Parts: sequence; structure tokens; C-alpha cells
Amino acid sequence: MKRVKLLFICLLFFTLLCGSRVMAIDLYGFGSYWEQKDTDGTWGGGVGLSLPFITEMLRIDGRAYFFESADLGRDGNLDLIPFDLGLQVHLMPNGTLDPYFLGGISYIYADGDHIDVDSNFGAYLGLGLDWAIGSPLIKIFGEFLYRASELDNAFGDDVDISGFTGNIGLKIHL
Repeated sequence: MKRVKLLFICLLFFTLLCGSRVMAIDLYGFGSYWEQKDTDGTWGGGVGLSLPFITEMLRIDGRAYFFESADLGRDGNLDLIPFDLGLQVHLMPNGTLDPYFLGGISYIYADGDHIDVDSNFGAYLGLGLDWAIGSPLIKIFGEFLYRASELDNAFGDDVDISGFTGNIGLKIHL
């Protein structure tokens, strides 16, 4: 029984190493900075998952960010948690360096200290670069994107949280 378990673990390990690099799942974590129009910029991080879609060049991408509170000045702090669903278009999916475009929709959960804001939908568009380091299973990536969204305020003034976001992280290509 012990040998069967060891054999199974070895087969699973070699299957992961020998599988197709292209039609595989990407799991990733990243650090992020988001510069917003009506608030101070915030640092944060996130996790994501991308799956192949129809061809090796297209990937469906889902991710969640976790940012520190943004300062609204006299109105207190604003907590923002974006959830993104989008599409990545990879230009060289088999290359060591793989540039890509990404875009999609966001649901941005918002909670203010002293003001009542409503969570809202938005959109994002950007570009990125994957760099396979050593093994094709591990990649470093960087992204630069623009996020567009406004939050409705109970007092009638919208809070514009549109702005540029930069991400740097590590992908595991399974």
C-alpha cells in the first residue's frame, strides 16, 4: 500500500511537470498600488486565477484585491475591495517573455467611515508582461491598468475612484 501511494505521488508530480504549459491554470498573488482621483492612493495586494479560453492566446481572468483604507480627508476613510472578471489576450503564450492585454468589469465593494457610499460596478483596461523564470511553472508578472468607476454618495456628490493601478506578482502555471 505504501508503494502504491508513493507511485501515485510520483505520477502526479511528473504529470504536473510534463503537462502542457499553454492550456493550464494560472494561480497568482500580487502587490498593488492604486492611485485614485478623489482619494489618496492606496497600497494593497490580491489573488487571482486565470483559465484558458478557446485558444492558447485567450484567458478568462478573475481576481480579488485587498487595499488599505483610502483617506477622504474630512470625510474619513474609505475601504475598497474590487472583484474583477475579464479577459487576457496573450501575444506570445509560449515565450519566456509574454506581453498581454487585459480588460474587464469590476464590482467594487465600498464602505466609508463617516459617509454613506454605495458599492458599484466599473471597468478596467491595461497591459501586462509575464516572465518565465527558470522553470515554465513559475512566472513573475507586472501589469499597468486603468480602472474607471464612481461611487454614489448619500449627499449627492459622487466619489470618483478612477485611476491607474500597478501590480507586481508571482504566477504558478499549473
